[in-house]
Amino acid sequence: MSLHRLLGFRVAVPDPDALGSFYDELGLTGDARSGWSGDAGGAVVRAETGSFRRLLDVEIGCSDESDLENVTARLEEGGAAVQRNGDVVTVTDPATRVRFAVALAEPEAAPTPRPLVVPNAPGATVRVDRRADAVFDGPRPPRRLGHLVIGSPDIDATRSLLVEGLGLRVSDEIPGIIAFLRCSRDHHNVAVVGAPVPMLQHYSWECDDVDHLGHAATAIYRNDPTRHTWGLGRHFAGSNFYWYLRDPAGSFVEFYSDLDQIDDDDAWERAGRTEFDLAHIANAWGPHMPPEFVAPDDTEALCAAWESLGP
Repeated sequence: MSLHRLLGFRVAVPDPDALGSFYDELGLTGDARSGWSGDAGGAVVRAETGSFRRLLDVEIGCSDESDLENVTARLEEGGAAVQRNGDVVTVTDPATRVRFAVALAEPEAAPTPRPLVVPNAPGATVRVDRRADAVFDGPRPPRRLGHLVIGSPDIDATRSLLVEGLGLRVSDEIPGIIAFLRCSRDHHNVAVVGAPVPMLQHYSWECDDVDHLGHAATAIYRNDPTRHTWGLGRHFAGSNFYWYLRDPAGSFVEFYSDLDQIDDDDAWERAGRTEFDLAHIANAWGPHMPPEFVAPDDTEALCAAWESLGP
């Protein structure tokens, strides 16, 4: 795959300092200008001041000059207004008004794995006469920013720009409702979901395992229980464990682990990608999807804010 990783995104929020304090609480490193990242580095989140919460930019890394040329050619063939500035190709999606950039970038460094924890199971005892090490763990920063989900009032147009134009691959989708797209071996790096107005629906931080996820999310929850949104559960699309909370700007923040990895497109299509329908859109197990996850509490305010901007 010529596209090889998510480099990050930029948001406008009414109070970047509050968002920064939240990221400090998560243990992320960086700042609004350089971007916040997990303890393994990788993709970053940047923030600036805006009158309402809004996703501004998404940046994706590619391998070489030919990739930039191919992206430019596909976008121009599709009638998009493309800009090329050195090693970066940019295009703005008319449906979401998000600026997408494809830039030359080094491959992401392979993370250093933590020791694999094998749990006790019926008939397969591996831990005897002692407690699990995980009960003594405390919260620690997530490893990296893994993906984001963009709400679009024209999901088909946004999907087309990202797939036919930029070259992201489709991992799973329910046409007209949600599309999970990848630019790396992760099951999804960008997903698009139908929404009445453009929004950053949620973004996700990868953890080592379900205990890391649980400790990190629990610390945020205990500091302010009103942040809790949805979880713990396991998704069907991507297979990952999840727990969603809410950041100070109103976007949902997911902690996840155990995401599907796709190295061979043909193998995924042949053996990995199974039927994905409305029965599985929420999860394989876990609590019901809360109504606010589909229609965030600030949707009416976002609609008014977008209307004030005009076309």
